[in-house]
Amino acid sequence: MQTPSGSQSPAHITPPGGEFLGHPKGLFLLFLVEMWERFSYYGMRGLLVLYMTAAVAVHQLTPGTYSNTLQVEQTLIQTEAEIAAKGPAPEAKRQTVTLTAAVGQPAATPGAVTGEAGPLKIVRMVQTQKPDPKNPEEKLWEPAAEGATGLSPAVFDVKADTAYDGAAVRYRITNPTDRDVKLTVRVQRPMSKEAADKAAAEAIAKAKAEDATVTAEKLKEIETAAREKGDPNYKIYFKVNDSTGVVSTTIQADAKREKAGNAPYDLEIDVNRVDSGRSWIKGDASTLYGWYTGMAYLLPILGGLIADKLLGTHRSMVVGGLLIALGHVVLGLSGIGTMALSDTGMTVFVFGLALITIGTGHFKPSVSVMVGQLYPIGDPRRESAFSIFYMGINLGSFLCNIFCAGLAMAYGWHYGFGLAALGMIAGLATYLAARSSLMGLIGDPPGTQGGKAVWFLPVGIAAAALVALAYQAGILKVFDDVVSQPAVFGAIAVAAVTYALWFIFKHGPGDRGPVATIFIYMLFNALFWLAFEQAGNTLNTFTEEQTIRTNPIGGGDIPAPWFQSINPLLIIIFAPIAGVFWASLARKKKFIAQPFKIGMGLIFVGLGYIVMVMAAMRLNLGIPKVSMIYITGCYFLHTVGEIILSPTGLSYVAKTAPQKSMSSLMGIWFISSFIAGLAAGKVGELVEPIIDGKIKLPWNSLLGGSADFYALFVLTSCGAGVLIMVIGTLLTKLQRNPGD
Repeated sequence: MQTPSGSQSPAHITPPGGEFLGHPKGLFLLFLVEMWERFSYYGMRGLLVLYMTAAVAVHQLTPGTYSNTLQVEQTLIQTEAEIAAKGPAPEAKRQTVTLTAAVGQPAATPGAVTGEAGPLKIVRMVQTQKPDPKNPEEKLWEPAAEGATGLSPAVFDVKADTAYDGAAVRYRITNPTDRDVKLTVRVQRPMSKEAADKAAAEAIAKAKAEDATVTAEKLKEIETAAREKGDPNYKIYFKVNDSTGVVSTTIQADAKREKAGNAPYDLEIDVNRVDSGRSWIKGDASTLYGWYTGMAYLLPILGGLIADKLLGTHRSMVVGGLLIALGHVVLGLSGIGTMALSDTGMTVFVFGLALITIGTGHFKPSVSVMVGQLYPIGDPRRESAFSIFYMGINLGSFLCNIFCAGLAMAYGWHYGFGLAALGMIAGLATYLAARSSLMGLIGDPPGTQGGKAVWFLPVGIAAAALVALAYQAGILKVFDDVVSQPAVFGAIAVAAVTYALWFIFKHGPGDRGPVATIFIYMLFNALFWLAFEQAGNTLNTFTEEQTIRTNPIGGGDIPAPWFQSINPLLIIIFAPIAGVFWASLARKKKFIAQPFKIGMGLIFVGLGYIVMVMAAMRLNLGIPKVSMIYITGCYFLHTVGEIILSPTGLSYVAKTAPQKSMSSLMGIWFISSFIAGLAAGKVGELVEPIIDGKIKLPWNSLLGGSADFYALFVLTSCGAGVLIMVIGTLLTKLQRNPGD
């Protein structure tokens, strides 16, 4: 979790209340309030993508019949000789089967199976007994009656207002041929005929406008692709191997699979048995995640200015905390009753998210600055104070995933959202009760400006409401589409580089080198956090869908967000050890320069993704889920990288920036975190198109599936880490102090 920044007030005020462990007691009060704020922020971060992509829970719908179509695609994998001969690729064999949930009424008539069967042998399985949580490995499934092979329509008989407790539908898939077969399974999201016709016409018109010589054959391909793109708003009621997205693997020939000791591949189809999600496609959920995490680092720049110029840090922090708490209350309400399933409820949900990010903008810079305000300028205790405060951040992020996710997964999403509100309220109540005795006048603005704080609460609510209305009107989607255009992105990048060069050269010769290093390190810092922020996004869904999470102690499944508590737990354990290590180097007059710390951090995050590539390649062998050792190992390596890189960034800016540009460069550094958060969401959009083969990468034939996606981070992170270490000696010569 990223470290805070801090500064001190121009005229130091000695806080009342005495000291504890050599520090003002007010530090530990701020520790508690920050712990609860991070409890709420990371609690939402751990649930957001899972909630947005979860299937609709049919038992919460009005009585009726609800159906989806499952598509099963089989493609023979070319041999090396066939690839060398450059012959036509084998055609995919596609079958579709109807999945039906009959809610509160007699079972519906089964649907149909259409299409052409492929080379794989598909056998329907039957559950012989209900699972025993204490013995999850016990054999529960056996083949259905002899001759019951191939896909067959499935009907789930669901009681209204009662979670489904019947058996899932399971198929065992084997490969009796001598060739490996690629298997791709998805729950379809078809467009209406009118929408498909419109999408096809627009795609053809665009292709003709871009290339007047485009062939009829190419136009036919473009039309087919546009019609098959699907409707992202189409509701999904079923999940396949715990996923509402694309499931892809390679089914090895039986002889090869048995020789390797791998079990047959089982495909399980089930309904959501707990609480309705929003049934979004993963790409859209990833985009929302990117804007949420990105704005949580952009808005503190504005919030810091408001605190400095108008409210003071105390009142700004209280306003922020109240907005955050209100936001989580709104999130909880958006999941109750019919709002859990309606477009209005989704608008209310966006309103809650906007309240949280606006509140974070007020809260985050204020509480960090107040830590600095506890100490006079030059007080050597400030560094250790921020280390203690940093533990509060990580304790909050550790606890939130345990409790918020535990409630959400067991009882419903809105319980998890609501608990985060209680945490923020508890933190604020503790702060306000003890503030006068432990903080005194620290955080108050000069003069009478603080009286304006009361207006920022309704202003924040109004701003969040405007965001929600913009979402409902489709304006946010248009804005995101415009920002995502390559031309727009390129223009922003050129403008950013131009501004950076202007900013560097407006300083005197003695400051240009140090300021240039800040911009260079900011870029590499953004690359680190772009990869790291997949934790709440694609790594979270990997844990949910493709990781064996059986609890070895009490049985049942460990909630996927619990694995995100690995990072803060390891930081709590190892950060003090790292602090002792850096201090011992300093005493010996030795140092590791900033570019080499950044480089090591990037390489460790890349090593974490090597572990994920290994996991994904194992999934490509026809194994539905992998051991939790993979995701645990990934988070461990990412944490090592964070411990090396994260605490140094803002400290470097504080030590390097010219005094007249200190605030500007601090703000610019936070912008890099905004860019990283937003880019993490945008890159996360690529995972399913890559798995589905719609986006081709140079290493497709070597890896396949999600391994191709995770390899992107291996190459970018390790490559960037090696690059900055190669040029590290040159960069240290530009620094104000080569030892920084």
